[in-house]
Parts: sequence; structure tokens; C-alpha cells
Amino acid sequence: MKLRKFLQVILATTLVFGVIISPSFTNAKAIIYTTETYWKITSKKKTGTSTGAWRNGPSGKGPSALNINQSTTKDISVTNSISGSYPVGKGTIGSSLGITIGTSKTYGTSYTVTVPKGKKYLIIYRPVYNVYTVKQQKYYRTGSITQASGTYSTATVKSFNHWDYSWKSI
Repeated sequence: MKLRKFLQVILATTLVFGVIISPSFTNAKAIIYTTETYWKITSKKKTGTSTGAWRNGPSGKGPSALNINQSTTKDISVTNSISGSYPVGKGTIGSSLGITIGTSKTYGTSYTVTVPKGKKYLIIYRPVYNVYTVKQQKYYRTGSITQASGTYSTATVKSFNHWDYSWKSI
């Protein structure tokens, strides 16, 4: 009788704390479930484009063809950026978009303008970025049960797309 009462107390106590005891007390096994939280990307959407600051390229007098290319231009590196909240991590977001965020990368250039006789031109160029909105949601996992929370975060990513070129008379 005392053993039965003892087992009832142990069983009641362990159920309160989320531990399951096997029916055979001599082969007791405890399974403790902990709740894990994690974030997941729920949507990625291109929401527009933006441009960076104008940069100065080569200059020259006419009559000639003035061009900008990888061999004549030194300032052709760009860094993809992220802002907002990104609990999944910038690396995960970058991978989901197929880019690297926060590392400077060189992108080739190619543009030619004809400079008339007696004029001097300066080629100017700037980076054009695709802008993405990346939404993330917090999840809870206990054992094999996963449940979405009502907590969201949003990040904005600027990803290099191409160079925009122009020129000005100097």
C-alpha cells in the first residue's frame, strides 16, 4: 500500500514538471521537453530600386571616345547592405537572396561617350540596387510540436544590380 501511494505521488509530481515515468519503476526513463525558439524567413519581395552616390570616372578632351571599363576605373566595388531587424542573421538572409551582405565586391563597368572637338568630359557613374523586404517570424518548438508566434521582424536589403552612367562637361 505504501509503495502504491509513493508511486502515485511521484507520478503526480513528475507530470506537473513535464517528465514522463515509465510504468515499470525499475526501468524508469525520464523525457524532458524543452521549448526552443527560432526565426524563419516567411517572405521575400522586391520592393523597388535605389541608387548610390555618383562617382567620378575618367575624363578626357575631344575629339575622342572616352570610356570607362574595369581597367580604367579603380572605384568599382560595392557592398550589399541590410537594415532593420534580422534575427535570422544577415548570412541567412543573404543566402536566401543569393548574395553576400556586408562584404565589398568588385563589379565590372563598360560605358563609352563621344567627346566633341574642343570639349572636355567627365564620365560619372553610380550603383543601382534592387531593394528587398524580408519578413521573418518567430517560432516555438517543443518536442515534435512547432507553433508560429505572432512576433515578426522586417529587414530591408539593398543588392547591387548594375551601374548607371552619365557624363558632364568640365
